[in-house]
Amino acid sequence: MSTRYTWPELPEGLRFAVESVTGPVLASDRISTWHSDAPFTGTLTTDSGKVFAKAAPDHDTATMEQYRRETLLAPIVNRFAAPLLGHVAEHGWTVLLFGFVKGGQADLSPGHTDLGYLSATLQEVQQIRPPHGLALPTLADQWTKYLDGDQRSLLSGNHLLHNDLVPSNVMLRRAGYRDQVVLVDWGRAVLGPAWAEYAGLYMWLLFSGHHPAQARAWLARFPAWSMASRAAIRAYVAGATAECADSPEHVARWASLLDQ
Repeated sequence: MSTRYTWPELPEGLRFAVESVTGPVLASDRISTWHSDAPFTGTLTTDSGKVFAKAAPDHDTATMEQYRRETLLAPIVNRFAAPLLGHVAEHGWTVLLFGFVKGGQADLSPGHTDLGYLSATLQEVQQIRPPHGLALPTLADQWTKYLDGDQRSLLSGNHLLHNDLVPSNVMLRRAGYRDQVVLVDWGRAVLGPAWAEYAGLYMWLLFSGHHPAQARAWLARFPAWSMASRAAIRAYVAGATAECADSPEHVARWASLLDQ
């Protein structure tokens, strides 16, 4: 795990460069997310409001790749994501600055109204047609070391997938009379078949209190899910299971996606 920093512990020159974008930082709060190892993730309070920031040293190649994807996708997904306000590279570090989402984490528990907001947002996101040659890896690329060629071919597609819909990445922005789901942290986005976004969400529906049969019934509402063959879902489960092979609980949950 990376060393975690507070805002004052970051290099002084880096902080000055950030403040040239945000204005003086009056206060800061470091936050933790589900599985982020970023050295700094938190909110910065300025005269004009709060800014969400994430920072890592440039030698952290895995995190730099995530930041590259987020920067690349910012203008494409801006309707559904926190706006990217700035990209600062200074003193061997990179910082991404995002508009602060006023609201909170969406509630994905069974029957909650937030599920309806999420459903609408996901179907809108799937209307995006990624530009030709968009420099994103594919879902099949993600699992090259786990799946054979036949399995990977079942995961081909050119839809833009967020690919990381953990509950902390599904925010609910309070927008007057109409609440809106905002999908944050696009750093693991890939290209793949539309149905795979729903397959990835299955695990987090279970964590939010859904029985497996309830979660599968919720997925069945989406036309994209009906496009997935049994073999393709099995290939997805094989890849997802391989990633969490050290957790029998996770393996069992993924396996339940294949239950009738």
